Amino acid sequence: MASLTNVVVAGGNASAAVARVEMLSPAGYAGLAVSNGLDVQSYVSERQPDLVLFEGTFDDVDAFEVARSLKRTDATLHIPIIMLNTALSPEMLEEGMDAGLDDMLSADAPNEIILARLQPLIRLSTMHAEFHRRIASADKFGVPIDTNGIHDIDTRNCRVLFVGPESTRVSALADALAGTEFNPTLETDHFKAGARVAEETFDAAVIAIDEEEVLDRALYLCAHIRNNPRLFNLPVLIAARQDTESLGAAPYAQGASMTVPLNSDVKTLTAGLRTLVRRQRLRWNLHGPLTATLQARTADTLDGLYSEDFLRAHLSHLLDFGVRRRRNLSVALFSVQNVSGLSEQSEDVNFLMQQAADWISGLVRVEDMAARLGEIEICALLPGAAEREAQQATDRIVGVLQNNEFKLSDGTLAAAPIWVQSGSVAAAQGESVDSLLKRARESLS
Repeated sequence: MASLTNVVVAGGNASAAVARVEMLSPAGYAGLAVSNGLDVQSYVSERQPDLVLFEGTFDDVDAFEVARSLKRTDATLHIPIIMLNTALSPEMLEEGMDAGLDDMLSADAPNEIILARLQPLIRLSTMHAEFHRRIASADKFGVPIDTNGIHDIDTRNCRVLFVGPESTRVSALADALAGTEFNPTLETDHFKAGARVAEETFDAAVIAIDEEEVLDRALYLCAHIRNNPRLFNLPVLIAARQDTESLGAAPYAQGASMTVPLNSDVKTLTAGLRTLVRRQRLRWNLHGPLTATLQARTADTLDGLYSEDFLRAHLSHLLDFGVRRRRNLSVALFSVQNVSGLSEQSEDVNFLMQQAADWISGLVRVEDMAARLGEIEICALLPGAAEREAQQATDRIVGVLQNNEFKLSDGTLAAAPIWVQSGSVAAAQGESVDSLLKRARESLS
């Protein structure tokens, strides 16, 4: 299947919109430029892109009103919208968030930063697409899911971990934040912050950089959060004293969700936090119905896994959708080769496979789907993932499986570690369920 992300680039300056399409193309985005603001609604409704990008404003209509219209329409409200504008005041950021924009960024930002900010929006779009596909698949198995209120998001009463050195700038911004809907908890030690964010519950983290030497500690904390399976979705905003563009994409590479100037108006900070928290809470709203599709009629005998029947039906649905919408789809396969030998010690293959199932289902994203294939195989569907991304996810899961202890049914540890063969493949154009799973088995190593 083509490795493309579909984007509508809309802006009153036609040449700027076309230039943005050309900029995005090498990164795997298939863009359509639209210069008439009145046409945006119909274009987006008809084409159902993964993302809408506003390149500045329109000559014939207010860009914020276009955003409001898209977010008020059932057919388009789920599509992320990002605005790139050369002049972003704190008041404009607030207006954009109130209009329903999912992100706002300077049009003059380096391409690497723009691409970094697009990635989480594309993932959210993928999650939305999988949400609709899996709900439809579950309905065919007699499992109706209530989806009312998915887009009802409240960002009030948010708890924020505010990390930064003791300085006038940091204290002033933290004090200003305390007067908003966000409730900051201050921490000056980055290593203690790493422990607190794991032990306590926060809606977001702000890491302030007011000294050059704090940068490394800030990036360490970002990476620490992203590498924690329980925290990797936590929004992290960096407020930096230096020009945030001079930092390049380094903060994003380490897991930051957004960067803003440390000396900015608190409105800039709250607009950023509101954006990130709203995005996070939407994920949680999607999470509930997605996990609710795993019921008796769709589940395997191993807890946490879908049945092979549901896997095949849903995979067929995804392949049909992918051909029409040119979406990425990969399959990862895990085969526990020595489970039969280990089970001779406990006489229970399922007891050992259940432990593998617990790890795999806990390590995949909520938009991914883990299912059982035969006695010793577990398959994971990875919508939106290109082959390289699927291989990285597969390697990470195998590393966890083979470096953890498994217990026998009598409670003792297995005499040997489990041996897992794994493989991953990306779906090709015209692929069938059987051919894709056959290629996945052939990739096992």
